[in-house]
Amino acid sequence: MKEFEAGDNEQTAAPGGQTQSGPVAAKPLAGADFITSIVLIIFGAAFFIIARNMRVFRVYLSSPGIFPMILGIIFILFGCALFYNSYRRGGLADARRILSACYLKQSVASPNSQKLGVILFLIFVYVALLGRVSFVYLSMGYLFLTFLYLKAAKWYLIIPIAVLAPIAIHMFFTNIFRIPMP
Repeated sequence: MKEFEAGDNEQTAAPGGQTQSGPVAAKPLAGADFITSIVLIIFGAAFFIIARNMRVFRVYLSSPGIFPMILGIIFILFGCALFYNSYRRGGLADARRILSACYLKQSVASPNSQKLGVILFLIFVYVALLGRVSFVYLSMGYLFLTFLYLKAAKWYLIIPIAVLAPIAIHMFFTNIFRIPMP
């Protein structure tokens, strides 16, 4: 029987290739999954609440908030499933380690975390303004800023994409599906 060092997967290999839980039964990414599940539930609730407050025209099913509300419900359901799964794998203990001051200081300083923070901020602003600002103009600004920040393409390619994509989406939903956009 082979035993792993502390800090590894914390499992021992039993005869026949089966694994048995060691002293700490945390699986890889259990803590990250636990934290992600909470974020999904919070974002799903925010999507749902913001979408619920959007203007209703004739029938609620034709409201521009119906799709974001459905997305919010899906985020909440997936978040709950991920929460349950990660909790069973020892995610709470691993999440506490991840959220410790030393680990957080290293994570926040990384360029990937800073990039994620900026993108999440842009998404939050987009969702918060969606019912108050025209979908087309808001989406143009969001796409332009996101593509520019991520350096997805040269600026002269970003501009037509950021302008034409929201116009096409707006025309598609309003003319074909007959769903009014915010």
